[in-house]
Amino acid sequence: MDINKILNKAWQMLWHYRALWLFGAVLALVGANTIYPWPWRDREDNDQWTKIKVSETTTIQVPGGDMTIDFTVPGGVRITTPDSTSWHEFRRLVDEVNREASINLWPVLIEFAVVLVCLILLGSIARYVSETAMIRMVDQAAQTGRHLSLREGLRKGLSLRAWRLFLLDLIVGVLVILAFIVVLGLAAVPVLWAIGSHEAIIIAAGVGAFGLLVLAMYLAFAANVILSLVMQPIRRLCVLEDQGLLASIRQGITLTKHHLMDVGLVWLVWISIQALWVPLSIMILILISPVFLLTVLAGVVVGIVPAALVASISYLFVGGITPWIMGAIVGTPLLFVVTVSPMLFISGLVEIYKSSVWTLAYHDLKAMESPVQVPVSQSPLVAAHSTAD
Repeated sequence: MDINKILNKAWQMLWHYRALWLFGAVLALVGANTIYPWPWRDREDNDQWTKIKVSETTTIQVPGGDMTIDFTVPGGVRITTPDSTSWHEFRRLVDEVNREASINLWPVLIEFAVVLVCLILLGSIARYVSETAMIRMVDQAAQTGRHLSLREGLRKGLSLRAWRLFLLDLIVGVLVILAFIVVLGLAAVPVLWAIGSHEAIIIAAGVGAFGLLVLAMYLAFAANVILSLVMQPIRRLCVLEDQGLLASIRQGITLTKHHLMDVGLVWLVWISIQALWVPLSIMILILISPVFLLTVLAGVVVGIVPAALVASISYLFVGGITPWIMGAIVGTPLLFVVTVSPMLFISGLVEIYKSSVWTLAYHDLKAMESPVQVPVSQSPLVAAHSTAD
């Protein structure tokens, strides 16, 4: 595999294949796959711990949310959150806000939940359709040299192949969550077993549980690296080959094993692009910050129309400032998208380049897997005649 040729070809395709730009921006908005998350990956705040109180003098801390699980309460277990807010206290808070601020919070909360679900659903559809379209468009260009139009790319994205990508992520996500639950359960067994025992046994169980959690973190990191290495070939197989999901997973693992050095090299390039993009994006954000003044105004113009429409309809059913809040819930996502559109465009170019590198690399890997065809001679066969003595 010629990695320099792949990088140069992906670079040329990035700037000359403009139909990819919209799909790249969508992926940048809804979040394309990078490295699969592993437990506590986002837990950078060391002050966030879950405290497990097993006796009056012994409390075990594990990474997690800032809460306390107390096993010393007579007759059961008490879980305390940072603000100690219960459901009944929440309802009283809502009623108090309704009286003091003339806001009917229940319609606002219901609308917020509906809008959030719709955004998640639309974002998921847009993500997998865009990713499928981008992979197929780049593959088409690599095979025939023809650049598809935006409409043709959208038709390629709206297919069962996008559904297979969704199922792939769903299966992997469920397996990761189940593995995480099993590991936490195994780590909690020593602590639960030692409750009510001698203090030295409790401390030993806590140390053992902590050691299991640390080991689980390292194993999760290793699994994360392996997943991020093998999933990109599997994703290309799901999109580009007309076969089932399990067959794509099996062939993707086999392809990675047969060409581990080549896949690993592409993976290192991919990780390097992501690592370089983090500081570079901050510099770009600073440089284009004056542009955001214009995009904010454009976002207000775009978002105010649906916001005013929702507020007008809501005013027929609720009073006070509730209709305006309900309108703002609808208009804010549009305001956000338009405001950050310059950064979405630039981030989309990065997504296009990363995806193109993997797709072109997969194209070369498949060519390496194909058996070499030995040319057959087309010369007519001449029968040999023996001469009799």
